[in-house]
Amino acid sequence: MKLRPPTGLLGVKLAVAFFWTGSLGLAQDNNSNSNGNDVSALKAQIQNLQKQQQQYQDRITTMESQMKALESKADSGTILNTRILSDADGKEIEGKQPALDESFLKSLTRNFTFSAYVRAGFQFNGNGGGGNFSFELPDFPGEGRERLGNENDTYMELSWAQAHMLGDSPDVMDVSMTFTPAIRYVQSRNTFTSSHGGIENSGNDFDFVLRQAYLEMKNVFKGAPEITFWAGERFYDRFNTDPEDYFWLDTSGYGAGVENIDVGIGKLNIAWLGGLNDSFIGPNIGTFFKHTFDIRLKDINVGIGNLALVLIGNFEKGGTFTQTYDPVTGQLISLGAFTSQGGLTSPATAVHTDSAWGIGGGAIYTVHFGGGGGNNQFQAYALFGRGATNFSAGDDFGSVNAAASLYEFYHPGFTGTVNAGKAIDHSFRYRAGFQFYINPAPIFSVALFGDWQETYNGSAVAGTEPTATGSISKVVSGHVHDIQFGTRPTIWLTDNIAFQGQFSGQWESNNNLSSAFGGLGKSGWLGLFDVGPVIKPKGGYFTKPELRFFATYAVWSNSLKGMVTPAQEGSGGGGGFVPPYNGNTTHGWLFGTQVEWYF
Repeated sequence: MKLRPPTGLLGVKLAVAFFWTGSLGLAQDNNSNSNGNDVSALKAQIQNLQKQQQQYQDRITTMESQMKALESKADSGTILNTRILSDADGKEIEGKQPALDESFLKSLTRNFTFSAYVRAGFQFNGNGGGGNFSFELPDFPGEGRERLGNENDTYMELSWAQAHMLGDSPDVMDVSMTFTPAIRYVQSRNTFTSSHGGIENSGNDFDFVLRQAYLEMKNVFKGAPEITFWAGERFYDRFNTDPEDYFWLDTSGYGAGVENIDVGIGKLNIAWLGGLNDSFIGPNIGTFFKHTFDIRLKDINVGIGNLALVLIGNFEKGGTFTQTYDPVTGQLISLGAFTSQGGLTSPATAVHTDSAWGIGGGAIYTVHFGGGGGNNQFQAYALFGRGATNFSAGDDFGSVNAAASLYEFYHPGFTGTVNAGKAIDHSFRYRAGFQFYINPAPIFSVALFGDWQETYNGSAVAGTEPTATGSISKVVSGHVHDIQFGTRPTIWLTDNIAFQGQFSGQWESNNNLSSAFGGLGKSGWLGLFDVGPVIKPKGGYFTKPELRFFATYAVWSNSLKGMVTPAQEGSGGGGGFVPPYNGNTTHGWLFGTQVEWYF
């Protein structure tokens, strides 16, 4: 509550003073009329009145000063600074305190931004049942699914950002904050669930995950205020082919770094990120952990576009892992007692891997032309990674699992320690691709894209078997080749109504005997065709929001029967296939509607 000066009491005092001085003046005038000859007495009284008037004037001036001080103090009194500062003896002292005044509140709203990405809809299959699956290749990296008319999930990201947290002055460090929780429905897809039990009401029907929570600090160096330090969890300079939902360079995660260091030919960014896998726990080192050191030189002017150079190094500490977490109870249990967490096919009691290193990198070339931002651009990339470098901050225990599973495939019932050796060090991956978006006319836009990857899971070196024959070793080829290409054209019939389609072809050559399909090593092809009306504003591929109605037809080779309809987003190769297209069939339909927007 604001404090106000005693203006009423002051007014009373002033009125009394003026009334008293005025009464004296009237009395004096009457007295002088009656004693008109006493000039000396009159002069003395006038001088006395003038003296008293000056004293009252001084008192008024003092009180006005006190009034202004009280008003100033009242205006600065807030929920943050009404507390009195005191010294060790409890005496009041002066000091500056933060003030939640009107200007500060305005700075909060002026520097606060909120953004969101959401997609949601339904789909049903060609047999009339639910379409809680996507058509995708078994082992394509990342999500690797054609998005239009083929996304079976509800997903939402909400981002809060606050800039200039310490103020707008150039004399202070420029600090900003970003916070992004995400929600993805993964189990119950029932509509308007009203039950009082089961997974729908236990919180297990969706994932609530934190995607970003980090600070950025600029103006640390006054001579180079653009240099930015950051720390926390964030989407770190990631790249994807949007029509495929494929992130081919994404080291997002927890870490710290510095950006925008001007080195003449471009801007240098350096980051250190860490990722752990708490599904594997060793008695000597704890959970499996990966270090990622990411160096990028960006904004290099080359011809009509900009070039970015990428260098990534990795390290993972090896050890023997004997425990995992029970995902239901959250308790530590032995690896052999819960083999599905480790991906093992028999009750091995432990898995061992040597420490692993990785090195890789590549180049990204981007050209922007015309207007509309990303709606008119060309981008091409080429990347190579060896060992633990997989172009993400995630761990490489998949290579260890592949080696262990292979060994157990040949030695069912084995209960000792499976030694994967240097399986991670021996792995590698090549990636290359392009995406091209163009809006040549107001009523027409088209996207063209293509991606290729070759991976090798490394040598699977089996461990010591407690038999008379001693140890046994196996080395296996783990090559997988993937190619995807396609196009998404859009034709606007009116300013906000268009007809849209996506057409793509995919091929996979899988010699990975330790793949998720029981060591079958399947290869094959998949074709996808989607068409339907859409409500979206003109402008190109990336204009949003979009309200879509679609019909999607998929056809695939005999070799991939039962392997192209995973039930969850991005589970490609991870099983969980659902009817009706997981049996003896080579084609299928999806129909539905979806909304997608971001702002």
